[in-house]
Amino acid sequence: MDIFNKKHLTLALLFVWFSFTFIVLSGCMSSEQKDILQKAEEASLTYFKENYGIDVEFTNHKFIPTDLSHTVSLTGYVKGKKDQEVFAMVDYDTYEIRTGSVPDHIKPLK
Repeated sequence: MDIFNKKHLTLALLFVWFSFTFIVLSGCMSSEQKDILQKAEEASLTYFKENYGIDVEFTNHKFIPTDLSHTVSLTGYVKGKKDQEVFAMVDYDTYEIRTGSVPDHIKPLK
């Protein structure tokens, strides 16, 4: 096996591993957490649109341990501009945005 084929085999195995890991980790989320995440994303999309006039895409989330807070953090970017990161902390009891962060050059509408 030459170096070219070994490189492709390694990349293919890495892809399979990361795909498997993603599927397993996604499957670990309960239906309640999936529902919370969907509602938190919807609330955050509205927040960023109404307060900054931007559309965003979320790429990651993290549930804060429930003994500390009923909050989920969302990270992502301004649509079409992956280098412009956004962040939101959402209280999932009320779906109120506790904290929202955008790049400095994006000014609030209000």
